[in-house]
Amino acid sequence: MNLHFTYGDKATAIDIMREAARWLIDSGKPMWSLDELADEAIVNPPEEFVVLWDGEESAAAMTLSYVDELFWPEIPPGTSGFIHKLSVRRKYAGKGLAALLVEHGKQICADKGLRFLRLDCDPHREGLMSFYKACGFSLVEIKVINAYGMGKIDLAMFEMDCLAYSGCSPSTGMEIIRPYHVSASL
Repeated sequence: MNLHFTYGDKATAIDIMREAARWLIDSGKPMWSLDELADEAIVNPPEEFVVLWDGEESAAAMTLSYVDELFWPEIPPGTSGFIHKLSVRRKYAGKGLAALLVEHGKQICADKGLRFLRLDCDPHREGLMSFYKACGFSLVEIKVINAYGMGKIDLAMFEMDCLAYSGCSPSTGMEIIRPYHVSASL
């Protein structure tokens, strides 16, 4: 594998996210509707979209934001990173790319001097909760929120100390060349 990251490619990131959503829906484990993954429905600025590539092929994506008024309203903007919609193409499932995205998000936050990387997920998805814990996230709380258009939802709130935790990447041979550029051989 020849892995590298790009930023700002909203169309490719959404395509990866929609592929993951379709698979989850088809598997009977829906997480996101395809409507909420439409280009016009995702209002993140383009620079928040992170895509992990294997050579010329897009493999995984996420958004990395620095404000989250819906799920983390108590956190002042610009003081933490927030991962959302972490997704991996089925072809790359089980190859450690999700952990690589998390590690990359942690590195970006650390480079910016942000202490915490945060995320939320459905607390009933035990495998996902275990994955985030294995990546070094700590469960902060489980809470119920009234989300716009979704009604009341349960959320498991996780955070990772970016300045203290050593990493979650599997043994991939990753070498961080400079901030925001990573190369690897798997």
